[in-house]
Amino acid sequence: MAMIRTVLAELRSFLAHPAPQQASGLDAEGAVTRWAILTAIQVAVLGLVIMPLILVWQKAFGLSPPNAFDGMAPLALWGGAVLLGPVLEELFFRGWMSGTRRALTTMGVLLIGACVVVAMRGNQVAVAIALVGTLVATAITWWVKRRDGHVPLGFRKAFPALFYITTLIFAGLHLFNYPAITLAAVPMALPQFWSGLMFGHMRVRVGMVAAILNHIVSNAVMLGAALITG
Repeated sequence: MAMIRTVLAELRSFLAHPAPQQASGLDAEGAVTRWAILTAIQVAVLGLVIMPLILVWQKAFGLSPPNAFDGMAPLALWGGAVLLGPVLEELFFRGWMSGTRRALTTMGVLLIGACVVVAMRGNQVAVAIALVGTLVATAITWWVKRRDGHVPLGFRKAFPALFYITTLIFAGLHLFNYPAITLAAVPMALPQFWSGLMFGHMRVRVGMVAAILNHIVSNAVMLGAALITG
């Protein structure tokens, strides 16, 4: 019980005043227990509180369910939504949260590459070249900056705003999973907003691997529940 109270206190403090810190890593004493408690809280609130409210909202406004994965084979569905999606989303949306120059510079290169890919979207060959170039440039940048763990003072000051803005963007992008984006559909992104807050805290407190694992477990539980209930 003491550990649960400590974890809850840390979570409340972080959400009230988000701040970067040195992640403990999963190999630290008590880190696995902390991960399990946070994951249980995240999934329980998502499944027992938020999703029932979302279903009521969806029914009240006659909103269509998400169709992003319609027609996908089970293997592709589980591989994409439960494995590949969490890894890519955590790296993109929360890879910068350590605040080190290594992470920030690498993320900057990745964002530039992503913009180039989007700009080339009408040409498949150009998109493929841009993707490969982005991956290579990102890997090289990380290697060159791998020892630069300095966290700029400006980052610490901007972190609370950056944290909540990126969490809102993370949630908002999931609205594209639905057939139509309307004002009534905005609350449908609440599950992703809640999850983004929890993944962010996990990333900062325990580390990137912990956040990815949390994301994988959350998606697996929600997808399994959705398939079971239809």
